[in-house]
Amino acid sequence: MKYHTTMNNMRAHLVTLHPGKLAELTSEADAPQPKQARITSFLPASSSRGLSAERQSRITDKLTRFICKDMRPINISQGSGFKDFVHELEPRYAVPCRATISDRVVKLYDTTKDDIRKMIRGKNLALTTDGWTSIATEAYVTVTAHFINEDWELKDIILKTAEAQKTHTAENVAVCITNILGEYNVSRQSVLSITTDNAANYVNAVERHLQVANVPCMAHTINLAVRKGLTVRAIENPISRLKATALHFNKSTTDSYLLESKQKLLGVKPAKLINDCATRWNSTYDMVCRAAEQQAPVAAVIMEKKLGHLELSTNEWTLMEQVRAVLKPFKVATEALSTDRFPTASAVLPLKYVLMSHLQPSTGDLQALNDMKTKISADLEKRYSPIKDAFMLLNTASYLDPRFHRLIHLARDQQQEVRDKVHREMSSIAEDEEHVEDEEGAGTATETQHSEKTALSAMGSLFGDVYRQNAGPVGTLDIGAVLLQEMQMYETETPLPTDSNPLRWWKMSRAKYPHLAQLARRYLSIPGTSVRAERVFSTAGMIVNKKRSALDPGNVDRLVFLANNL
Repeated sequence: MKYHTTMNNMRAHLVTLHPGKLAELTSEADAPQPKQARITSFLPASSSRGLSAERQSRITDKLTRFICKDMRPINISQGSGFKDFVHELEPRYAVPCRATISDRVVKLYDTTKDDIRKMIRGKNLALTTDGWTSIATEAYVTVTAHFINEDWELKDIILKTAEAQKTHTAENVAVCITNILGEYNVSRQSVLSITTDNAANYVNAVERHLQVANVPCMAHTINLAVRKGLTVRAIENPISRLKATALHFNKSTTDSYLLESKQKLLGVKPAKLINDCATRWNSTYDMVCRAAEQQAPVAAVIMEKKLGHLELSTNEWTLMEQVRAVLKPFKVATEALSTDRFPTASAVLPLKYVLMSHLQPSTGDLQALNDMKTKISADLEKRYSPIKDAFMLLNTASYLDPRFHRLIHLARDQQQEVRDKVHREMSSIAEDEEHVEDEEGAGTATETQHSEKTALSAMGSLFGDVYRQNAGPVGTLDIGAVLLQEMQMYETETPLPTDSNPLRWWKMSRAKYPHLAQLARRYLSIPGTSVRAERVFSTAGMIVNKKRSALDPGNVDRLVFLANNL
């Protein structure tokens, strides 16, 4: 049928001859027509569509901090499992590539380092330092800084873990430390002390080349003294057999399982034997304690397996029990000094005094035990010599600690030397404060002098020198007497319990003893051990592992720095 003008003819034709077809066409025309699809509907669902740039950046910053604080490899973000996890949390977030995160790590390092540089500007710092060799046989020197902030909180900062490509001579170590201080604009004059272990190269680097007071690590000193005492032959032999026993059970899987069965049978708490390590503090004490706890099941295995060369006699076990009692105070002292939250240098010499009294020979002890005490005592006695700078430094810290300010560990003449030193430093502080006040007052007077001159000249012409005649030094303030009175009041304070926090006491008493408080903030920040540097190497060992042994030394420094300072 031809189409002439409108659709009416077509409709009439369909109604007459094809009624079903007309109904079908009508229903299709009335149905809603689909809209044209947006181009974004063809993009993958994981795209950052709808996620603002600011939000994307914040998430990336958190990801960077997670990698640094938890010491994770950067490529953890590129794993499929990690991406699935992030997609479940935020489907719109696009995980950045490895290069982007690496750049963020560098920026975070630079920003944090600038913040620390501002934080320690003008402060007196106490340092610790030590050396370490990574699994990739790369040598590093780390330096940590310690200070007490305005809120009387003890703070520690990792300044740097620098690669030491040259031999670890005293001169090279000193150069390395100097370079690290230079990066933070820290002068040697603002360094109170540097705490090191007893390695000769580090001691000479600090004392001879840097000319800074060296504080020997008390924990390391205790370990050396204890090792000397354990060389007594009657003690050395059973100690050697205990070490051999621990080594045997740690290597033999069969006997290890047998030991577990004996422990269950005898009702002893299952635990592995501990082996002694010469460089690990208190490891001998821990080994003896664990061996005594597991004596019965171990003896049962030794008897069943016929390992008689590992067995200790009854007399040797009695001796080991006494050795454990002697070593226990050294374990407690090391743990007390291993904190980085409370002052420790002030407790070093008081602890030495207590340990020395504990080592007095007794007529009721075995000869071997008395010989052990004598050797430990002789080694401790020569440590912290009065001719060293550290002796007066540590005693000053003890005086400024309200737990030990009576200085009962010193002779009377030594106590007076400490008081005289503190008085001189208080006087220096008072003079500096007076000088600052004079400068500020002079500046203020210069600004207002012209405006006040007219009024004051009239007052002067009226009174003349009437009120100045016969004016004696009655109102003159003797700053030396004031400082001495402040010290006397402080010395009459009841000593705090030794388990108290001296920083909390000083926070409450700083207004009462303003000059002593300034010295306390300075000296109580000194670490008595190099534990903080040792812990840095534990962190570094987790970062530079077998899978990441090829890390660039610069990246090692950044990752160790951020893991400890964020």
